[in-house]
Amino acid sequence: MDINKLENKERLAELRPEETLLKIGLKDCDVVCDIGCGSGVFTIPAAKITSNTVYGIEISDQMVNIINSKIEQEGLKNIEIQKNNNTNKYNISNNSVDYVLLVTVFHEIEEKYSLLNEIKRIMKKNGLLIIIEFHDKKTAMGPPVDHRIGKKEVLSICQSNDFIEKRTFDLGENFYCMILNSNIREL
Repeated sequence: MDINKLENKERLAELRPEETLLKIGLKDCDVVCDIGCGSGVFTIPAAKITSNTVYGIEISDQMVNIINSKIEQEGLKNIEIQKNNNTNKYNISNNSVDYVLLVTVFHEIEEKYSLLNEIKRIMKKNGLLIIIEFHDKKTAMGPPVDHRIGKKEVLSICQSNDFIEKRTFDLGENFYCMILNSNIREL
């Protein structure tokens, strides 16, 4: 994983992490889980918006080291990083998370249904799943088009796993943001 790609100036300008988190409704006291948190592009701003726990789930040792260094530099006490060995099981209590973030990660997940089931387990009844992905067309940045996952496909996969689209908006020429909630009762 290349930190220069993750923290590319143009990429960050389009994603606008803090502004996007506020736009989706994140506020103080919300619990966040950032799956595939990478270098903390969304994790760090989330931890500055909320005083509650922000879980960062990451499989790359390099990224875990980078984000842990940033957490220490920023003096943030509300982030809990969990190194994950490419499984869709997290050390997070049932029904405890307000916002689950998947930022340019969903297209990488092989076991999408298993992941969505785990998200439903950890998410509060009124929690929101936020999926940010690359548009499924050629753009200035991002993976090859055949490796991307478009809005219709994301929605189809999520709907077949009891998620309902609340709102979708473009973040710019490269990314879109889909906000979903689960049509389930608490476990």
